[in-house]
Amino acid sequence: MNIVLVWIQWSGKGTQARLIEEKYSYNFFEMWQKLRNFCELWLPESAQVKELVTAWKLVPTELIWRILKHYRDSHSENFILFDGIPRSIEQKEIFEMIIGEYVVFYLDLSKDLAIKRLSWRRIDPKTWESFWPDFAWDTNPATWNELITRADDTPDAVKKRVDTFYLNTLPLISAWTDESRKIYEIDASKSVEKVFEQISDIIENKFYTSVE
Repeated sequence: MNIVLVWIQWSGKGTQARLIEEKYSYNFFEMWQKLRNFCELWLPESAQVKELVTAWKLVPTELIWRILKHYRDSHSENFILFDGIPRSIEQKEIFEMIIGEYVVFYLDLSKDLAIKRLSWRRIDPKTWESFWPDFAWDTNPATWNELITRADDTPDAVKKRVDTFYLNTLPLISAWTDESRKIYEIDASKSVEKVFEQISDIIENKFYTSVE
């Protein structure tokens, strides 16, 4: 079954996505990364898309269609784990036209805890990988790039991004509920291991009769 990850920032979705991908052989589609890749292309729309992505705004639906359709056509052999799509009712409609059946995993985290975690995070400026506040190193052990705090990770900026999440996501949750779409709520306040236990329990008991 295809899975859509819905998450508030700093709920640990990146780590959980990698674990799902590795254990259950899912293809992983990360919309944010696809858009960043598009921004690097020498195309007429690239500059506009980069400006929208940098400002955390939605990009044109037509571009979403092109990227999503191309990926679906070239990854039809396995189920897909989607991150960052859909982010609006309009995107939901084209997503369902291209992808078909899916369930939703909602990584739920309180607003206060999300703001606290996000305000303290550090990132690798080259890969954009995030690191928990209690991570002891000053470099990414995989790349040796020095970790930095983003200039826009101020409390006010973080609160604005969290508010934007709720503004975009609540209508989606409501629409999915109205159409009886299956939504699995995951308590993302727990440790990485405990969160993945919840996810594994759902996948193994709801999607498969057995897992090798």
